[in-house]
Amino acid sequence: MLSNLFSLLLFCLCLSVYGNNKHDGSIKHDDPMLNTETPNYKEYCVIGAGPGGLQIAYFLENAGRDYRVFEKGYKAGTFYLKYPIHRKLISINKRNTDRSNKEFNFRHDWNSLVSHDESLQMTKYSNDFFPPADVLVQYLNDYATKLNLKVQYNSTMHDILKRKDGLFQMWDQHNNAYTCKYMIVATGIAKPNIPAIPGSELLVGYEDLSIDLPKFRNQSILIVGRGNAGHETAQHIY
Repeated sequence: MLSNLFSLLLFCLCLSVYGNNKHDGSIKHDDPMLNTETPNYKEYCVIGAGPGGLQIAYFLENAGRDYRVFEKGYKAGTFYLKYPIHRKLISINKRNTDRSNKEFNFRHDWNSLVSHDESLQMTKYSNDFFPPADVLVQYLNDYATKLNLKVQYNSTMHDILKRKDGLFQMWDQHNNAYTCKYMIVATGIAKPNIPAIPGSELLVGYEDLSIDLPKFRNQSILIVGRGNAGHETAQHIY
């Protein structure tokens, strides 16, 4: 089961990233400083220490692979320090299924990541059917720490390119160069989805929306979009 999940995650998360790079003129592809024997080379580079990045890191760790996770935040799951903005997850924390089968119960747990440590399950972190987002942040950091995952925090990676020798190369905010054979991007959706409709410049995006309910009192409210963010916002205002 774990090997199948590992293959599925690799299929879903592995991306080949190409593009122009401001360093192209100064870096030679055969530069010995960037060969596979330097400390800045890893066979696998994972960008993002959210649920996806940590899950793939778990499988890489247990397979004994040479990898490093690069996270721009100061800890894992920093996306969830802001989102969802109303601070309640919409992924269910189903603690009781009326079954004793562990695999069946785990399939109904929408928040936990796969691991061999049964203490690392969201059902042991919260009794709420829709847990607070801050609980998920704590869970993700415990997951990274207890499983000894190799995460490098405060590392904002940019200018990813594929070199002529087939390796990927990128730089952090301090202009440190890193190379890897496989690049796994697990950053999620980084930019708002702005609808291409007349007047869209007048809309307030979910990322800037106030959660102060008195501001909505005696107002006519139009919510554009009926995805998770739209339903979450409607529930809060309701």
